[in-house]
Amino acid sequence: MRLHALVILLVLAGCTGPSAKAPNDPAPKPVTQQPLRARAGHTATLLPDGRVLLAGGCAVDGCVTSEVEPSSEFYVPGRGFEPGPAMVHPRSSHTATKLPDGRVLIVGGWAREGTDPLAEAEIFDPATGSFRPAGTLQGGAIQLADGRVLIADGTSAKVFDPASGSVTPGPAMPLRRQSVSLVLPDGRILITGGLEGRNQGVSSTVIFDPRSGDSRPGPTMTSPRFKHAMAMLDDGRILVLGGTTDDTELLATTEILDLAANKSTPGPVMSGPKYKFPTAVVRTTTGRLVVAGGSQVDVLAPDGRSFTAIPTGPHARRWVPTATALPDGTVLVVGGYDERIRVLSDAHIIKAV
Repeated sequence: MRLHALVILLVLAGCTGPSAKAPNDPAPKPVTQQPLRARAGHTATLLPDGRVLLAGGCAVDGCVTSEVEPSSEFYVPGRGFEPGPAMVHPRSSHTATKLPDGRVLIVGGWAREGTDPLAEAEIFDPATGSFRPAGTLQGGAIQLADGRVLIADGTSAKVFDPASGSVTPGPAMPLRRQSVSLVLPDGRILITGGLEGRNQGVSSTVIFDPRSGDSRPGPTMTSPRFKHAMAMLDDGRILVLGGTTDDTELLATTEILDLAANKSTPGPVMSGPKYKFPTAVVRTTTGRLVVAGGSQVDVLAPDGRSFTAIPTGPHARRWVPTATALPDGTVLVVGGYDERIRVLSDAHIIKAV
């Protein structure tokens, strides 16, 4: 059996930290710059030219505001972090969708605590290097199989067509608060978990067809979950990861949904609890599944039966970071906040060999 070495390279200038457990791993290599400011609840999008756009996110302990400059910055492989353009509306807990032409659609989020969700969308255009308004769009954004974007807020939905810039009414999705959605290879959308009442997770799933507006029940999960994450496995089954049952009990468990058989079975257990990590699960260009958040980064074994953990610094827990798969097979993990809602300004490069 081939052994797979897991490597972490710190991106923080002048910082040291725990190395991976494999004895022959290379030493951590600092990059010329660290992130320009702390970020949590931000987004990270790989651009066509290889840069990563970090947009928004809160920067103040307590995560009370995102109105802090710079509102965006770039990670440039081999060079570090550089200032980006000002956003139209600084925001956190938003979505960023890379469009087929390389632009990035930014929807939703909040400017600061105690305010209504932002209804004004914006687009970053790499050709001009700037953000511009993109009309009134509110809710969670899901990119459909044809490149259009469905924006749903639980009661209504709109469809944004990036080719024409038009916005048309769309089919209302059967969403619950804090549910998680994943687009399936056939274009349908799997919706899992969510909240019912006050901090009570649900174990139900729904399979929704955005073309017809029809929905049907999917497999029942083995545990109620919200603030969890999902990923597609190589065999077409769905891995559901972590989350919480009631915002008190945090989960390190996973389960595997088999839609064809309409059943759920237990999956491998992660190194520790993970929740609030919607943008922290990615597949590398070499095919490895990397799960950031929590106290360590977990990498799924090629056989899908276990995780290998990589430490990412002294923080006990890391919530709402981002993980971005880079073209060279590595993963960039940026920011988040710890259990005391102290916003983090670190970044790491994860390598699964």
